[in-house]
Amino acid sequence: MDKALRNTLYNAVVKCRSLLEQDFREQLEPRGIRADATVTPIDQMLELDAVQRAERHAIDLAIQHDVNAESDRKAALERFIRESAFTSLNRLAALKLFEHPSREIIIETVGAGDQSRGFKQLAMVSPEALHRQSDGGYRLYLELRYEDLAQLIGVLFDQSLPTSILFPSVTCLNDVLAQLNDPALADAWAEDETIGWIYQYFTPGELRRSARDASAAPRNSYELSFRNQFYTPRYVVAFLAENTLGRMWWQMRDGDTRLTDTCRYLITRIDERLPKRDPRSFSILDPACGSGHFLLYCFDLLETIYAEAMMTRISARPCAPITPTPTPSAAKSRA
Repeated sequence: MDKALRNTLYNAVVKCRSLLEQDFREQLEPRGIRADATVTPIDQMLELDAVQRAERHAIDLAIQHDVNAESDRKAALERFIRESAFTSLNRLAALKLFEHPSREIIIETVGAGDQSRGFKQLAMVSPEALHRQSDGGYRLYLELRYEDLAQLIGVLFDQSLPTSILFPSVTCLNDVLAQLNDPALADAWAEDETIGWIYQYFTPGELRRSARDASAAPRNSYELSFRNQFYTPRYVVAFLAENTLGRMWWQMRDGDTRLTDTCRYLITRIDERLPKRDPRSFSILDPACGSGHFLLYCFDLLETIYAEAMMTRISARPCAPITPTPTPSAAKSRA
């Protein structure tokens, strides 16, 4: 991804973050949670129904957990809002990546907003389920998508998390999707690294600056996460993966591998050799994987490695004689 496209993505992420955070602050007001972190007790909020009371209780617990851990109530509230916005944006971005024509993991879901093909299909199949919804059912459709994907990617799409309680309002959702569907960003959704850049760009620059001004080293686990949250460029990923996993396989194969041609950054020495091993015994560890782009690149290498190991096994296996299976008529005549 070139610098111009990254800058366009950065501006879109910053705008989406601002839209979502402001929207969620406004949604918390009628729930009795104000921007200055003062609250109206739940038992005084007579206008809340049973579901809204349960949601308010869950939000209170999430904020209080951070207060007990490492921040005051206002900072804990801001963090809850930021994490809720982060969750919403990452889910929508993931749907954009999944539906891209280069992948087509899911049918178009957000690429045209509530005119997306997936939502139109649901509206045709289950009109009764949608017509009672105030927004025409598009939120319900997205939540159903999240529930389906949670079976495979629970961490990102888990609806039971407190950061899933707040959902963008209709206006906010339309504004965020307008940013993500900007034609200037079209090329970004074909890139695997886009989600990683979104992770990095979401953290406000002023948050990093204030934390560094206050302390030379991270003061708690939260600061540790965002002060060290930097996306590793693709070429660095390729260099490191090729010269660990790729180089090890090259050494085991005495250089007889397609990785020699496909790995641009592979560095080898003629005198380097390793005993052969079954690649099924390999383990890939990325303890700070973020969006997993190291793991994705290693998967590409392993695809070549497994194919070469299998072909070697097949070519080395002696061919057993083939005994033709007699037809029923042949078997009967022999009898």
